[in-house]
Amino acid sequence: MTVLVAVALSTGLALVGRAIGWLTPRGTIAAALVGAAIFAAGGVPGAALLAMFFVSGSALTYRLGTSRFQLPQAERRGRTGRQVLANGGWAAVGALLLVVGDGGWAVMAGALATAQADTWATEIGTRSTQPTRLITSGRPVTPGTSGGVSPPGTVAGLLGAAGMGGVALLVGLPSSAAMAATAGGIIGMLADSILGATIQGVYYCGRCAAQTERAVHHCGERARPVRGLRWLGNDGVNFVATGLGAAVALALY
Repeated sequence: MTVLVAVALSTGLALVGRAIGWLTPRGTIAAALVGAAIFAAGGVPGAALLAMFFVSGSALTYRLGTSRFQLPQAERRGRTGRQVLANGGWAAVGALLLVVGDGGWAVMAGALATAQADTWATEIGTRSTQPTRLITSGRPVTPGTSGGVSPPGTVAGLLGAAGMGGVALLVGLPSSAAMAATAGGIIGMLADSILGATIQGVYYCGRCAAQTERAVHHCGERARPVRGLRWLGNDGVNFVATGLGAAVALALY
């Protein structure tokens, strides 16, 4: 796919995502850039992998019920630029690596498998009636708590990683790359939960009596730090986790 066609296609799809409420303005720009890199270097296979993650994740988050943090409508406005780059940045790097070797496919698919596994696990897990427990200690926590896992969410995450591997096979990627991506996605998903339970910044809003990942809660109240690094938010954790998933997939490939 030529660069001009890739840019036009990714921009058009990003604008569609904006029109239906799946992307913020900055998210639209970030999605167009990530998509252009993947479409230009990865062609139809790369586009299929990206579409699998974006469509399935957005449908779960914005169309099948309330999102994981139970945010008001004003905040459920679509993926931001930081969220797009956190989930798709390493996939774009993988696309660029295709100019030097096939290992770029493992990086791309491994990053997207991690992002998809984490999204499916979170969105399904927070709707489950089964107990959610902190992955590091087993302590019961409220659904949506950083580092919290549940059986349905874990199964959904495994299926998300395997689903990306399946799409990789369907679009013609080597079976070794598809299997490596699936494994990378699973490991990246687990790493995301561990990082969320240990070093991700978590705050407490006294007005709402609720934990949050934001220093200023959606109610406008400044939340007090509870644990973790104040500067490391969910987007940072996602970026690290998708990078790890990509690295594991590349190493296995």
